[in-house]
Amino acid sequence: MNVDNEKIKSIIVKSVLGTLTEEENFVLEGWLQENDRNKVLYQKLSSAVELKYKYEQYEGVDVAEAFRRNQRRLRQDVPNRMMKKLLPYAATVLLLFSGAFCFLMNRSGEVREEVPVALSAGGKYAELILANGQKVDLHEGMEIKLRERNSNIQVKGNVVYYHKKKDSVMVEEYNMIRTPLGGEFSLTLADGTKVWLNAMSELRYPVAFGGDTREVELKGEAYFEVKKNEAKPFIVKTDEFNVRVLGTSFNISAYSDFPLAHTTLCSGHVRLSDRMNPGKEVDILPGEQLLFHRDSREMNVQEVDVDVFVSWRDGSFQFDNNTVEEVFTILQRWYNIQVFYANVEVRQELFTGKLPRFDNLQIIIDLIERVSDLKIEVRGKMIYIDK
Repeated sequence: MNVDNEKIKSIIVKSVLGTLTEEENFVLEGWLQENDRNKVLYQKLSSAVELKYKYEQYEGVDVAEAFRRNQRRLRQDVPNRMMKKLLPYAATVLLLFSGAFCFLMNRSGEVREEVPVALSAGGKYAELILANGQKVDLHEGMEIKLRERNSNIQVKGNVVYYHKKKDSVMVEEYNMIRTPLGGEFSLTLADGTKVWLNAMSELRYPVAFGGDTREVELKGEAYFEVKKNEAKPFIVKTDEFNVRVLGTSFNISAYSDFPLAHTTLCSGHVRLSDRMNPGKEVDILPGEQLLFHRDSREMNVQEVDVDVFVSWRDGSFQFDNNTVEEVFTILQRWYNIQVFYANVEVRQELFTGKLPRFDNLQIIIDLIERVSDLKIEVRGKMIYIDK
């Protein structure tokens, strides 16, 4: 049976989505019977990409409006930045209908003999360190109960829960949870505050909150939904600054290997103070982000699209005029890869788009190559980027 590649691509999409007609199903069955290679390609494609999920996620995107908005933002905000190519929000739609196939087809339209080696994404992994130094490896789906003097601890549904014991004598005890490259985890503190910890991050916190404040220490990135308690402010301490809140939701990214740390406010009100200059305080409101410059210790406030900075919590990568270097810095933490750039120009290419955290990084790499003039070479866990 002679079926052109474009037609079989469309049929495979419908097959995965469960919308095949009887005639299309007949064509697909005939194509699969032609040779074993077709069967292997179909199996890899079906298992590698959850097309139905992507369709439901992206079918409501107004690509034209997003593209116009993106162009206006570029003209207003980055007039002096070098840009060879813009990767617009339309990339998400391209990814939906082409990204799943691009690593199976070459530019001439012929089916490739080989599929690139999968670069697996991260998952629900972390290490919990109890007050006595005991270490507990956390992973997806595990269930376990632990005890501290002031709290009962339960791990269930990829979340660590702390429940303060009734009538317990308050003793200051701290736990720590830390995530590796490619790991993330969630926890609910004893006061009801919810925390989502991103990759390569750690949070130190009391198993129960005594005193007049609720204080935790963060390295890396986390999203907080703070339980409101006006009598006991919640304070997040990083190496450089403190964030003081009463009840609100916000994201802090404070990786030590990055020159900028930022706090993005989704709701409520927070106050940031420089730990080296306690009198230097800045308040931010919902929709605003505070940038902390490590070298100069300057603090600047800007309005942002908060979804760009908190989308990781919902399983997506979202970028808005980010340089390729910024994009791959984020991908490095999730896919545990090393990236090398041929020159400065390559680092400064700009990318805009929203992508799910794929099981296979090759799909993202192939997409970037198809809509830019970048050449990306994968050698195991090493990524080389050139033009």
